[in-house]
Amino acid sequence: MLDLLPFSPTWVLVGLCVVLVYLYMVWPYSTFKKLGIPNPKPYPLFGNYLEYGKGANLFDKECYEKYNKVYGYFEGRTPNLMVGDLELIKEITVKEINKFTNRRTFDGQGDIFDNALTSLKDTDWKRVRSAITPTFSSGKLKQMAAQVERCADGLVANLAENQKTGMEFDMKRLAGAFTMDVISSTGFGVDVDSLHNPDHPLVTSAKSFFEFNFYNPMIIILFLFPSLGGILERLGFTFFSKKALNYFSEAVDTAVSMRGSEPNGTHGISSIEIKGNAIIMWVAGYETTANTLSLTTYNLALHPEVQEKVHAEIAALLEKREKLDYEAVNDLPYLDMCISETLRMYPAAQRFDRICKEDTEVKGLHIPAGMIVNIPVYAIHYDAELWPEPEKFKPERSEDEGKSRDPYAYLPFGSGPRNCVGMRLAQLELKFALAKMLQKFRFVTC
Repeated sequence: MLDLLPFSPTWVLVGLCVVLVYLYMVWPYSTFKKLGIPNPKPYPLFGNYLEYGKGANLFDKECYEKYNKVYGYFEGRTPNLMVGDLELIKEITVKEINKFTNRRTFDGQGDIFDNALTSLKDTDWKRVRSAITPTFSSGKLKQMAAQVERCADGLVANLAENQKTGMEFDMKRLAGAFTMDVISSTGFGVDVDSLHNPDHPLVTSAKSFFEFNFYNPMIIILFLFPSLGGILERLGFTFFSKKALNYFSEAVDTAVSMRGSEPNGTHGISSIEIKGNAIIMWVAGYETTANTLSLTTYNLALHPEVQEKVHAEIAALLEKREKLDYEAVNDLPYLDMCISETLRMYPAAQRFDRICKEDTEVKGLHIPAGMIVNIPVYAIHYDAELWPEPEKFKPERSEDEGKSRDPYAYLPFGSGPRNCVGMRLAQLELKFALAKMLQKFRFVTC
């Protein structure tokens, strides 16, 4: 009987396997069609992941403009909903926060990062967030100001050293040394002077966290097959350097011991939660603030007329005050506008996400349970309807247009109760560093 078949059983099985594999690869790709939401064409297995090669921010901007702010896309087989409508953002991140409390996490990031604010969920997140928030109160920041000012003075000294050589230099390198020194000093009580001690374990460990590549096999596997993350983690694979994590873990233990704190004391935060959040503050506060600092100096160098206004503002302030201290740097509104405009043009986080907990209707948009909802910060910041001539550096726009602009059009630190907890410290660092530098120097392009 089998001899009568036009194909051998082996080839039938092979064909059936090919069909099943193909269906596995493309099966989720009808998700948004069923929801009535447009999406760019996904490729089998990879979805739209390969388009990140040109930059996730540019991919977001193209789709934001093409699909009228709300659209779907796929990271591997995983559907993601992108929401750029400001009313919907307000609903998702504020009014409906109980349904969109959590962020996306990945298996394979390790126990320490699993216990950071960025990863904690529901009541655990609320408990730890409540405990950490007072760390960044006005009173606490004022206590940290002396350390931040000292690091800013160190930055000025480093600039002076470079100026003597008469050669061009990498501002990003100096900015990174400054933010590293601030975090080391305020968070761990360690004076590193990272520019002159680039091989210090704190410096090398922190930098190792930013060796991120979308084409890293580990990253690709976790994007395409998220369910494999737990298996890979049990096999010893993680996103981050184990050596760096171990070093930071020991550094946190030392800092806690020096301060006489009990890990299981205040607010019921566990030892691993202390470690997770200390490390995430370090990682989040180092690269992002350094980038913003160097990009602000770049914008000022490109726009000497703006830079002169900042100089004049600082000079006028110093006629009334003896020095650039905590109160002084918070009394420089035009400098603050320059920082805000740089954060608009170059947001540290080009998108952020929330996970939908249950089937939800948000202003007529149906969002199924488990859907990853992303907010395209970069695309919103370059929307010409919200920001006329968005590609231009115009610090005055926050004053001239700020009162009439929707507050959800500006999202450099996220939105809602789950926004960036350390944003006030980052802003203080930027103000101190820029004010101190501009008091002594002028920036020019090469």
